[in-house]
Amino acid sequence: MDDAAILDPGQCQIETWGGQRLVHLGPACRVGPVELGLNLERERGADGRTVRAGPQVKWAFALTDTLSAGVLASATWQRSDAGHASLRLTDSSVVIPVTWQFDDQWRAHLNLGRDFHRAQPSTSHAGAALEWAALPALSLVAERFREGGRNAWRAGLRWAATPSVNVDLSHARDLRHDGPRGWTLGLTWAFAR
Repeated sequence: MDDAAILDPGQCQIETWGGQRLVHLGPACRVGPVELGLNLERERGADGRTVRAGPQVKWAFALTDTLSAGVLASATWQRSDAGHASLRLTDSSVVIPVTWQFDDQWRAHLNLGRDFHRAQPSTSHAGAALEWAALPALSLVAERFREGGRNAWRAGLRWAATPSVNVDLSHARDLRHDGPRGWTLGLTWAFAR
């Protein structure tokens, strides 16, 4: 779930997370009024390994003191062991994130998006999340989302180990009884350029 915020001017970050089959690396930097990033992923499945890479640009702005919105656009090139030896453009995506800070400890996030697939019809995705800063260095989040035609939920916690390092642990589950589920562990490091 994306929030409607970008890095501070002159700041960069490296975000990484992984689960049972998927590993993600996402470096990003604030450049002028936008955040420019790169998404790199490696997934292991029944058909072998799939590698994905693509750029991302995010812009966010305050509507009021407690409400902000933004636009996130990305594209993905993919290579898999099952058929394609070179990277091929597979899809692009546009997401509108909205964040409402309705209390010092509580924030709500809403995402509406559209995925444009190269070889299939485009699809919509959406989600809503509630975030609670239980302690200055610990926050809890619960989200419900629809992506890839499937409905799922995720719950997790974020620990600010230092002012520039966050550790995330979450569990996601498809709403269908036999759907996918799994744990994800993530690490984010923010630093000045």
